[in-house]
Amino acid sequence: MPTPSLGLVMILKNEAANLPRSLAPIAHCFDEIVVADTGSQDDTVRICRQLGAKVYSIPWQDDFGAARNQSITLASADWLLWLDGDNTTTPNEIEALRAAIPVSGPGVIWAQEKVVPSGERLWQKRCFPHRPEVGFAGRVHEQLVHPPDWPNLVAPMVIEHWGYADPRRSREKGVYYLRLLQQTLEETPGDFYARFQAGRCLVNQGDLPGAVAELSLVTADAEARRSNPELWAAAHHLLSQTWQRLGHEDLARQVLDQLLHQMPGHGLSHYHRGRLAYASGKWEEAVEHLSLGLSLGWGAPVMDLDPEQTTFRAHYFLARACEELGRPHEALEQLAAARKLDPLRTSLATDHARLLLAIGKPQAARKELEQILQKMPGDRRARALWQQIEASA
Repeated sequence: MPTPSLGLVMILKNEAANLPRSLAPIAHCFDEIVVADTGSQDDTVRICRQLGAKVYSIPWQDDFGAARNQSITLASADWLLWLDGDNTTTPNEIEALRAAIPVSGPGVIWAQEKVVPSGERLWQKRCFPHRPEVGFAGRVHEQLVHPPDWPNLVAPMVIEHWGYADPRRSREKGVYYLRLLQQTLEETPGDFYARFQAGRCLVNQGDLPGAVAELSLVTADAEARRSNPELWAAAHHLLSQTWQRLGHEDLARQVLDQLLHQMPGHGLSHYHRGRLAYASGKWEEAVEHLSLGLSLGWGAPVMDLDPEQTTFRAHYFLARACEELGRPHEALEQLAAARKLDPLRTSLATDHARLLLAIGKPQAARKELEQILQKMPGDRRARALWQQIEASA
């Protein structure tokens, strides 16, 4: 059976400054490149054609989903990867993506997006078969729609996204996206996904009471719970965080407790409940929920989730909570797990030395601190701990 062809589809407008970073390094990796240009006034069209893309002019109608669907209809490859002008990946990762494409049968391939420079990661459906039953829906924060029985596959690739690096540009995007989401909700008030995204936009813009109003509607939506339980849970997590930022810790806790009453086996929700307990100094609760979260895992790919960083934070905060409870041996075990995930973080080595000292191993603590101070002689925490050991010797 022949190997499926892989095409790239993009919707672009005035991306000439980004194309040397986004498209140019990977243009040679695809069997076909289709660019739907929505009215560029710069050199976007010329650069794309020089890189081998087929460029088509399409009208912009304030609808990202519709534009993406037009790019799909203009393509002919068997499988399609979508990228924006402020996205890129590497040739090696595109080869890894090709290896993840089934030789026969449908599927949807997820990849991680890494936000630059924050490092935040989120999962997205990025590659799909070119079939009439698959397309995008939504004016903004558009989602790939496909038959529900298609298998979910994961590609070992990371897509960089730097479009929010400029704070001014990020604010402009947020205002525009919120307007499109509000327009969607005026037409379809029951669109819980659009309402969730509106809540996120309002959080990012600092309108926390407005975000509470929108997210509360999502958490109360029975259809959201039935048809998209991961998004429904994410709405609870964000609502809880928003109440916490507003200074209502009791309401933040209540939101998560209600969620866990209905989804007691949801590991990521236990993680958020543990983080809230840790922030409140409730160490026993923190240990209980963070331990449960780690044992249950984080489940299917969801938005705004970096699994490795989430696991790191769970181990780290569990270690600190155990230390607060006077359980240094357990704290050491959790800290060791965190260090495996982030071995270069110097502060973890200092924490390790402090715990070694707490369990009566000053020589092991001294050895750890020597290594830290050789690399970073000015590390204040490490130096203070060293002086403490010297004073008690």
